[in-house]
Amino acid sequence: MSKKVVILHGSPRVSGNSDILAKEFKKGSEDAGNEVKKISFPMRFINYCKGCLGCVSSGECVIHDDMSGILADMVDADVIVFASPIYFNTISGQMKTMIDRLTPKARQLNDKDYYFLFSAASDNQKSLEPAVCELRGFLNCMGVESEKGIVFGLNAESEGEINHNENALNQAFEFGKNI
Repeated sequence: MSKKVVILHGSPRVSGNSDILAKEFKKGSEDAGNEVKKISFPMRFINYCKGCLGCVSSGECVIHDDMSGILADMVDADVIVFASPIYFNTISGQMKTMIDRLTPKARQLNDKDYYFLFSAASDNQKSLEPAVCELRGFLNCMGVESEKGIVFGLNAESEGEINHNENALNQAFEFGKNI
C-alpha cells in the first residue's frame, strides 16, 4: 500500500550532506511506489514562534508564513522524515524553529512514522546523542513512543563528503524503500 511521505530538509544549504541523505531516502521511497514531498527550508520562509498560545484555542498559528502549508503536508502524511545537519552536536536552528511551530497541529502528528537523517563532521556517533535526544523529546511530547530509524551520516564536513559514506547512503535508501 502506497504511503504519503514528507521529508523536512532542515539545512541552510541546498545540496549539502543532509540534502543528499534526504534525496536517497526519497529515491528509495519513490522506487517502492510511495508519494514523496521534500520540503527544503532554504526555499521556505518560517518565522519564530511568538509563544502567544493563540494556536491553542484556534488550532491555527497567528503567524502567516510558509509554516501553515508545511503543517498541512505533515498532517496529511503517513511518514515524516527529519533531515538535518548537526551543528554543535544538535539539530540545525532551522529545524528547531520549524519544530517550535508545530503546536497548532501536534495532536494530529502523533500517529505518524518518524525517521531521522543526520549528517555530521564528527566521526563519533555518540556526539550526535544531543540531536537524537532533541527529536525524541519532541516525539515524546506528542505521545510518539519511538522513531522508526536513524541514519548517522558521519565524517561529512565539506559539502558532498557524505557521498563517501556508502553505509549512510544505503541505509537512507533502504529506510525509504521499506517504510
